[in-house]
Parts: sequence; structure tokens; C-alpha cells
Amino acid sequence: MRARARAGFEPTVLRRWIPAGAAIAILLGAVAVVLGRELIAPAPPEPPARTANAFVRFRDATSGISISHPARWRRVVPRDPEVRLLAQGEGSSMLVRTADLGVEIGPENLGVAKRLTDKFVRAAGQAKLLRQPQRVTLGGLPGYLYLYTFSSGATGQRGAHAHYFLFRGQTLITLVFQTEPAERLARLAPLFDRLGETLRPTPG
Repeated sequence: MRARARAGFEPTVLRRWIPAGAAIAILLGAVAVVLGRELIAPAPPEPPARTANAFVRFRDATSGISISHPARWRRVVPRDPEVRLLAQGEGSSMLVRTADLGVEIGPENLGVAKRLTDKFVRAAGQAKLLRQPQRVTLGGLPGYLYLYTFSSGATGQRGAHAHYFLFRGQTLITLVFQTEPAERLARLAPLFDRLGETLRPTPG
């Protein structure tokens, strides 16, 4: 499912059941996604191999994740050890984070997870949904995509997120594309779509 045309975005834009309260506590504790401004600690970029389409591939053996980002974007070292990748460029960024939920989520109980991710996004602070969350599959992993704007304390303007919650057994994979100002999301949606579709789970 794409963030662009399939989302209808406008520029103006458990194999085990767990009690909702306990699940919310688990999820909110596990997926506290920190905005780019709180994660960035500049560091020299890695020397990845370039590809013909100007993307480079990031592989993380620890989490078993592989994903591409624009070759011109630089990788920076995040402060959060659960963030596997943080890459920035041209006023935008992408973040990949993993967390152990302690409970399995799959297609058969994805509805439970959605209730939790809904609550998380609402708790993010001044988040305004641009459309209803949509069920997606990236790299064979089920999840949900949220498009929303948020208030940036660092710049005083509104930014936008294309925010994926993906589930791989007991692991939550969070993929967040961020840009400021929020109006840029319409133009960047095709790029974010392409990057999201490069996500692949790899042998751990």
C-alpha cells in the first residue's frame, strides 16, 4: 500500500490475546519513537556501495533488516540503541527502529495491534492524521501505515510523518519517514514509497 496515490493524500494536508491495558503499556514503552531532532548525533557516513539507481542498501545482522536509502543521504549515529538506522538528507529523514514486544503479532490478530498503534499516535502530541491508517505489507511483514502532521519544537513549524508499524513475530519494526514543512510530504511521497518497498527481513 502506497503513501501516495493509494493513500489518497492531499497536499493540504496475538497468536495470544493480551488485555488492552497491558498491551498498551508494552507498546508505548517499546515504540516510543523519538523525532529526528532528538535522535541526531552527527557522525561520518559509512562508505556503502553505490547502486545504479542512486540508492544504497543498509543491512543490520542483529535485527535482521535490510533497507535502502538515497546515496546522497548521510547516516548518523542515533542516541537510542534500538534505532537500527537513521539517515538524513535534503530536509528529510528515515528512521528504522526495532523493539521486542514479548507477544506475537501476525495477520490473524493485527486488529489488536491497530488499536494500540492508534493510541500511540494519538499520544504523540499534536498529531493530526491526514487520512485513516491503512493496512500494509512491506517485505512480507504485516502492519499499518499512518500519515500525520506534528508540531516540531525544534523549528516551530509543522512536519509530517509517513509512519509504518510492522510486525515480525514478537518484534515490532518502526519505519518513519519525516519531512518539514508538512506540505513537502505530497512531493516526497513517491520517494518514501520506493524506500519503504525496499525493506526486507533477512536471516537473523
